[in-house]
Amino acid sequence: MESSLPRFISFITDHEDWLMDRILEYARKRDYAQYTSTLKEAWRLSISGLSKSFVALIQAKGEYIELGPHEDYTRDPAAQFGILEAKQHRERGISIEMFLGLMKYYHQAYQDLISESNFDAFEKRTLSNLLRRYFDRVEIAFCATWVSSKQDQLLRELQDRNRQMTNEKNKYLTIFDSLSMPVFIVDPEGKIENMNLEASSLMGGRSVSGSTYYTGNKDEIYFAEKFPWLAESYNDFVQGEKKKVSIEKSLDKKEQYFHVSLSSSLDISGKFSGTIVIVEDITHRKKMEKELETLATTDPLTGAKNRRSFLQRFEQELARNQRYGHTLALLILDIDHFKEINDTYGHDAGDKVLKRLVAEAHGILRSTDLFGRWGGEEFIVLLPESDKHQALTVAERLRNNFSKIEVSTESGSLIRFTVSIGMTLVENKDDRLDDVIIKADKALYLAKNQGRNRVVIR
Repeated sequence: MESSLPRFISFITDHEDWLMDRILEYARKRDYAQYTSTLKEAWRLSISGLSKSFVALIQAKGEYIELGPHEDYTRDPAAQFGILEAKQHRERGISIEMFLGLMKYYHQAYQDLISESNFDAFEKRTLSNLLRRYFDRVEIAFCATWVSSKQDQLLRELQDRNRQMTNEKNKYLTIFDSLSMPVFIVDPEGKIENMNLEASSLMGGRSVSGSTYYTGNKDEIYFAEKFPWLAESYNDFVQGEKKKVSIEKSLDKKEQYFHVSLSSSLDISGKFSGTIVIVEDITHRKKMEKELETLATTDPLTGAKNRRSFLQRFEQELARNQRYGHTLALLILDIDHFKEINDTYGHDAGDKVLKRLVAEAHGILRSTDLFGRWGGEEFIVLLPESDKHQALTVAERLRNNFSKIEVSTESGSLIRFTVSIGMTLVENKDDRLDDVIIKADKALYLAKNQGRNRVVIR
């Protein structure tokens, strides 16, 4: 058997996760879990402590760990571990009956591990007896420590534990109220049980740190009623199976945006005890994102789509056209004699002309049409699902309306201008983006050569 001990020690150490899962299963089945932590790490530490003290005992005494009438149990590793556990559990108000009951299931978990191992029958019997004697030593030391404690010592231990709990509570409240995001603790019935200062402020109230924790919400405020715009999401979460959900919500009328996180809160037995709701105002971030998107996709002077953004959308429309066979039209327009406008009235006046043209175009085109600044005084228009007649109608309307625009200068002069427009249709599914643009550009060249202020289709 001596040769099996090192192998058994390694086996115990390598199976701490297995032991942790098994004892947690027993604790939940027998309702011990409701009196201790539900965190797996807490159970892992207890298993680790037992395994280490068992290994230390074997290394110190070998397999000869039978009990004796005159033995001092406070001098072996098993007893020392039992003494430490006795003190910690007694301070938490755990009774000796409760602790010994749970220890039986710890013992059972280790015996289960031996039963399911690959050791032979003789080794299993020997190892099982070693474990039995180890747990006997732990329990004897535990009982001896427990019954030897005097009343005043127990009182001091409880006072020390109470101070520790008070410090932990104060630390929790300090952190809770220091959070920059509103946090609500909602009970299983949907009532707001606790909230931090930011949450109180969101509800329009004024509070001091810890006030809700110590006084509670006497008005019984229901979260879904207080925040109707979150009611559906909250109810879906509570009735669903997910433990955590993150969503974004917007209040269109107020142009406010919120990132909302909902997490299940479990009691010490692992049962649902409410919901933690974190409501983060992301309005500023959303506005910044929109501004960045605008900067990335639009021409800063005119507000029309920039060349890069237009081409991306053009590629998408071209792919859609090839899938469904819709005809689309592409127009490229150029302001006639724009250089003369700049030379005569100045670049500020030229910029006013460009801006006015874009504003007029947006008033004529459909929301599904794409309008972009191609470069300089050239603009480009994409008309999805438009045949030749429809596209020509839009092109002529643009040309005609632009010719009626009057732009005033600082000197009081009025600028009038015309545009030349080149147009092409995309009817062939094999047409490529570059080829379509080249055809429209050639049509524009013809419009200029034929006298300007006209639409030419190619």
